[in-house]
Amino acid sequence: MIRYKMYERELTDGGSYQYHTCVDKFDEYDIDLYDYECNTTPKNETSPHDYIHVSCLRKGVDEFIRKSVLDYFNIPVDFPVVYFTRKVPFTSEFKCGFYLNTYKNFNSLYFYQTIQTIKLFKGLYNDVFLAGDFDGNGNFVDDSINIEIMPIQSKDVYYKIRKILIKTFDIDNFNTCDNLFDEYSVDKFHFHVKIKYGINGLVVKFYNTYPNNPFLNYYDK
Repeated sequence: MIRYKMYERELTDGGSYQYHTCVDKFDEYDIDLYDYECNTTPKNETSPHDYIHVSCLRKGVDEFIRKSVLDYFNIPVDFPVVYFTRKVPFTSEFKCGFYLNTYKNFNSLYFYQTIQTIKLFKGLYNDVFLAGDFDGNGNFVDDSINIEIMPIQSKDVYYKIRKILIKTFDIDNFNTCDNLFDEYSVDKFHFHVKIKYGINGLVVKFYNTYPNNPFLNYYDK
């Protein structure tokens, strides 16, 4: 059963777009993932591969993904994992999401740049986590880093983040995003922003869920 979809659009010049579908379970895998978000991403003309994603909601039963789940999907890492992504059919490499205190142990070339970027959004987010690529042995591949900003959900915060992205990255590609906020209410969708630094340059993306906001109480104290 489909729970919701998440649309992804690039704001920088690459023009990529995708949609992700959150489902109750993966029929193809014999493991209980009831406590997790399970998403699929189909290939399209801007992305030639299918993917699955398993994520651990901070307010769920587990704070991070259980080792038994990581082992089942052959994710050989020894740090707290927020989410992982695998290409389908599986290949040796994979992507993991993690927090800043994990990232500082990777001695990444992008660490200082990441810190400075997060500071730009001070007071505007509920959470920030990072994501990167790993080889089949669980070694971090320091070719890029994703910074995922999970904003406080409001129209005012959206426009403040929009202003920061324009000023910092010289982006002016917000028409589709702006239209979402014409008659905005927090229950309609959840939005977040991803900033990626890497050897192939800068990528900035905007995400929104559809047809509702499945995370309304996610950050409640």
